[in-house]
Amino acid sequence: MSFQFECPNGHLLEGTPDQAGQQCHCPTCGMLFLIPEPVVEAPSPPGIVFPGAPAAGGNPLAPQGPELLHIPCPNGHELETPPEMLDQDVLCPQCQAQFTLRRKNSVEFKRQQEELEMIRMAKLSKAWLQGAIVAVVLIVIGLGALIAIRIASRN
Repeated sequence: MSFQFECPNGHLLEGTPDQAGQQCHCPTCGMLFLIPEPVVEAPSPPGIVFPGAPAAGGNPLAPQGPELLHIPCPNGHELETPPEMLDQDVLCPQCQAQFTLRRKNSVEFKRQQEELEMIRMAKLSKAWLQGAIVAVVLIVIGLGALIAIRIASRN
């Protein structure tokens, strides 16, 4: 029984479950990647709707297959690699450039770092805003006190 999957560039391909996890060159674009595990959609019992479940009947709890990292070569070609291949020297299948696969160079790691930086900046912005509000409140209280002292000194 065969199943369909896409190469990293979106070309539709077909394979058998026993080919899952093997390296494959896309016949259209030549991209080297790992064939994903076939996704088996478990039918949900009628009448039961899970919150956040996709409308098309997909199962969000279905196994997602092996984790793949997307690491660009020095010339920008993106390679899919499993975590077991990290810290190995490889050749880019498109330009033959030799480089070391490192998690810190992966698209996923960089995206995670950007998200952490955005969270840090949001917290810092919130702290500055709260500090500014406190400063304004203290200034208004100080001005009120000065006005009260001025009025009291006239009497």
